[in-house]
Amino acid sequence: MDIFPQLEFNGECEAAFGHYARLFGGTITIMNKMGDTKDVPLPPGSTGGKPEIVRFAELRIGEAKIRGNDLSASEYRVPRGFNMSIHLEKTTEARRVFDGLSEGGTVTVEPAKVAWADFFGMVTDRFGIPWLVLGLKG
Repeated sequence: MDIFPQLEFNGECEAAFGHYARLFGGTITIMNKMGDTKDVPLPPGSTGGKPEIVRFAELRIGEAKIRGNDLSASEYRVPRGFNMSIHLEKTTEARRVFDGLSEGGTVTVEPAKVAWADFFGMVTDRFGIPWLVLGLKG
């Protein structure tokens, strides 16, 4: 069984996945836009959108995957009730990732050393996605 997060965006999926690919060293393996897949039926409960919005995207980071799509403005809701959690071995790498996610975003918990990690911080990135970043060792 594989379980992967599928993130919803308000027209910024392509930009978000480009940012995440650069930041995490991943590869975008799928970037289907509505206009490219107009002959493919939509899943039940879905509505179409402008040709340039992302219907489905996939980013591979090592063995992990993040999937995503855009929603129309009327369907989009600000993400809540979860965090994307990233655990890194080194605090220097955690700091680099945290700083990259913080660009244009909002820091919700300033990085600090905690009992379970040398680096712990939380941020909502400029695309509205909440992240929890851990650096396990100095």
